[in-house]
Amino acid sequence: MNARLIRTVAALAIVGSIAASCGDDASEPSAESSAAVTTAVVDTTEAAASTTSEVAVTTTEAATTTDAPTTTAAPTTTEAPATWAAAGSMPGLAYLPCCASNYSGDPSPAIPADPAAALAPGIYKAFRGQPSPLEPFDPTTITFSLAPFVACGEPDIFCEDGYVPGDVGVGPVAREVTMPLDDQIQVVLGGWACGADGLSYEVDHQAGDGALLAQLQTEYEAAYQRTVAPLVAADTPYGDYETTFATPQDGFSVPCQAAGVLQWQGSAGPAILLQLLGSYDDAQGKVVVATSISVETIYLTALEVGADGTQTLYFYAGFLS
Repeated sequence: MNARLIRTVAALAIVGSIAASCGDDASEPSAESSAAVTTAVVDTTEAAASTTSEVAVTTTEAATTTDAPTTTAAPTTTEAPATWAAAGSMPGLAYLPCCASNYSGDPSPAIPADPAAALAPGIYKAFRGQPSPLEPFDPTTITFSLAPFVACGEPDIFCEDGYVPGDVGVGPVAREVTMPLDDQIQVVLGGWACGADGLSYEVDHQAGDGALLAQLQTEYEAAYQRTVAPLVAADTPYGDYETTFATPQDGFSVPCQAAGVLQWQGSAGPAILLQLLGSYDDAQGKVVVATSISVETIYLTALEVGADGTQTLYFYAGFLS
């Protein structure tokens, strides 16, 4: 769902407003240019297997070249699993532009037509859509569309009026990407947090890897289906949620500000804000149970490729206006 739709429905359901990051669907890329779209599948298995093989060979050679008496080896220390950690702000292009403004930053490098070709270092627009109801959501894999950020003023690139040098818009979709959410992918998630005064809110930026995001999404999807989806299916009025979740249930509680209906806190990572409790169905004219609440509320915004080829996915799960 695009940010404008979130804004429209949230405005009907939520009393009050907060000045915060926000988006406009006019700056989103169009999927109409399908002839230019290629598909890339990123697989880190081969690299991992190669690394494991090299370690095994090195260990074997060391064992066969020593004449020292046999001794009992010290226990192997297993490296602790990665955890979510506080992070600084995301790059500017990873936030949705607010208040009819444009993105601002450096244009993306050109995206190669060959889906197997590596992306040059830079930041690219990325976004994912709801899976089909017949296509169960897999929280351990991510599929998204990729488009370049393009300087305002270029042909066929939409930008708000009054753009200035450094403003960019979003070009047409150039690649569809599917990759496993594992420890080879870096993730930064801007979630929801209440201020110390309990009256304001702030974005809780936390960094982790794909495996941590997969775990968070797995917990989130299960909690949603158990606790919130039955209420959505029953057309429960929004006003009733505040009473129902005055006492937190299954990680869901009422936000400290009237910026959303609920928030969800998993076993780790930042809290996720639910401005909608599902997906808005145009045909029915109402919110229905989401095929994936993760896709709906953990909004993928950008992919950054580092100078060393490292890939970082940026997500925003705070207040969208």
